[in-house]
Amino acid sequence: MRDDLAALASEAYIYGFALVFDLQQVGRFTREGMGSLAPAPANRFSHASKLAGPDDRFVSINNDTIYSIAQVDVSGGPVLLRVPDTAGRYYVLQFVDAWTNNFAYVGRRATGTEAGTYLLVPPGWQVEVPAGTQVIEFPTTAGTIVGRWACDGPADLGAVQALQNGLSLEPHGRPAPLQGIPAPAAVPAGLAFFEQMRTWMQAFPPSGPDQAYQKRFTPLGLLDPVSPYADCPPDLARALTAGADAAKQQMETALKDGNLAPVINGWRLTFHMFDYNLDHLGPGTIDDPMWKMADRTVSYLARP
Repeated sequence: MRDDLAALASEAYIYGFALVFDLQQVGRFTREGMGSLAPAPANRFSHASKLAGPDDRFVSINNDTIYSIAQVDVSGGPVLLRVPDTAGRYYVLQFVDAWTNNFAYVGRRATGTEAGTYLLVPPGWQVEVPAGTQVIEFPTTAGTIVGRWACDGPADLGAVQALQNGLSLEPHGRPAPLQGIPAPAAVPAGLAFFEQMRTWMQAFPPSGPDQAYQKRFTPLGLLDPVSPYADCPPDLARALTAGADAAKQQMETALKDGNLAPVINGWRLTFHMFDYNLDHLGPGTIDDPMWKMADRTVSYLARP
């Protein structure tokens, strides 16, 4: 029985890792910022003011674009996004939900480069939309906008900064107080991941098919309305710990030796690393089988 629970805990850790790690980073960004990006509260952009250099540490960093990043919270109601006219300059705003699904894009490829307004709404929200405004529905009330502006070297920074200043988020209508990211209960350090996962799965539920899948984790206490980990039965605590250790090793192996990023001519190609979004295909996404991982179990391992 304990071995069965440990195997189930390993599956749960892999399934929930993207959610937990993402929301940890969202909280960290609002408190500490990231690299040259200053910390910013929810629904406010933070703008980089210089090109990336050797000291910057960020996934897929490059130095021909400048970043603008916002942690978005639509729990209080819709948020209005305004983008400036870039006069043909390349830019992209990438929308990422709490489970790290890339669910929408705004920018030259997806929506053009003219000025525009977009209403960012919570899941299932029905609202009267202002004329000339496009709705982008968030799959979860917490999300991130990762913006990139093409920049042709240091002499072009002033022009990019002017565009950044034209980017804004503001409440729409009569907003309610933001719910934010709920704080998990205090539990032993070795069980903190599972308590975060339990808390945040409830606050930011995934798509219907994924909700059906995660019911399998009921024996682990992950669907309990109140934390079972503060006074966790020893057998369950040992199974959770063993499962987490096994999952970390499996993810490490998949990262180094898996076939999700094949090596061709010495380059590791990651064209399909983000194909795990199967359910939320908003503006700018490509609804094509070529860009989808049909096997959800494979997708759960790919997204960490």
